[in-house]
Amino acid sequence: MTTLPKIAQTSTPLPRKCSVTEPIRRSQTSVSLYGPYPPPHLSNQWDYLQTPPRINPIGPMPPRKRINTSWETIPAHFHNDSRRILMQQREHERYHSAWSKAFYGNPAERESYNKHFREVLKQQMSDQDSWKRQNLINKVQESEQAVEYDRTCLQKDFEDHLTKFNYLKNFRDDNKKLMEKKWEVSKDSQRKSNLYEREIIRYNPINWSCTLK
Repeated sequence: MTTLPKIAQTSTPLPRKCSVTEPIRRSQTSVSLYGPYPPPHLSNQWDYLQTPPRINPIGPMPPRKRINTSWETIPAHFHNDSRRILMQQREHERYHSAWSKAFYGNPAERESYNKHFREVLKQQMSDQDSWKRQNLINKVQESEQAVEYDRTCLQKDFEDHLTKFNYLKNFRDDNKKLMEKKWEVSKDSQRKSNLYEREIIRYNPINWSCTLK
């Protein structure tokens, strides 16, 4: 199936009323489903581990107060570093131990695993269908814009040709009237001149001016 070439703004400007459609964006559900398995909203065996709160290394350990002689923050930094390592280990185990659920997990875990990928597949099919539908709509709009632009160009060319034809026609008619008027004036002048010459000959047969031959 062939499609019309895209209309560039610099060479063939489109009418201002035509609007450009925005690109297709994935929904929040599809973005969350397309991430690594298991997604954060699914329960796993590491949920029982409570993440220790992060403490401020600059502030004093409660309930003590900061004094000018105790600016060392080694315990606080050690606490935050241990917290970081614990969170990294938990996420590593969370994502790298999920492969065993489909083979060695209990029925609930296997069903959760299969359900997740069924939802991902359905979401991919839905996104693909939406993309194809929107792409078809864009092609139809592009074709309509191209046809409308061609129709506008043809209409403009016809109007320009008609304007030029009327201008040249009026110019021709005005020149014709001017020439006819000039011919009429010349004819009338010649007629008056002949009449004058006849009158002269009538009263003075001798042609002193040598105008008559």
